[in-house]
Amino acid sequence: LCVYDWETPDGLHGGSPHLHTLSTEAYVVTGGRGEVHTLSSAGAAQDTLEAGSLLWFTPGTVHRLVNHDDLQLNVVMSNAGLPEAGDAVLTFPPEILADPEKYAAAAALPADGDEEARAAAARTRRDLAIQGYEELLAEVGRRGPEALQPLWQAAVDLVRPKTCLLYTS
Repeated sequence: LCVYDWETPDGLHGGSPHLHTLSTEAYVVTGGRGEVHTLSSAGAAQDTLEAGSLLWFTPGTVHRLVNHDDLQLNVVMSNAGLPEAGDAVLTFPPEILADPEKYAAAAALPADGDEEARAAAARTRRDLAIQGYEELLAEVGRRGPEALQPLWQAAVDLVRPKTCLLYTS
């Protein structure tokens, strides 16, 4: 994975903050420099990433990659098939997370169109996830990790129908 170097609304560079409801994820950094910002039951953290770094986190940990200089990594995930089935949930604002139709619309990328249109849609999606992440980070700062409970519940509610289909098919 080559981490996006697109500038984000907060002046950083990187991808969309999200969590996985069922999958443990690990990063093995193969090149460049960056950080991963996390929110978990332990609170907020920022870990430096550089070639040779290994970092893993459990389901429910919100994570955001920040690219400082050509950050490249291999991603290792548990629960083969679940990420592809949709166990990832972006940190959109609560009013979007609470509505499966609004969430699906905000998370979707155009199926057709050129690369530029898809990239613009990905940046719009990422920026909305960063907006929700910043709100969540502020709330965790005020109330502690218990502020993650509504996100975790919304994530489970959004993913449950997808995982049920995976295991009944």
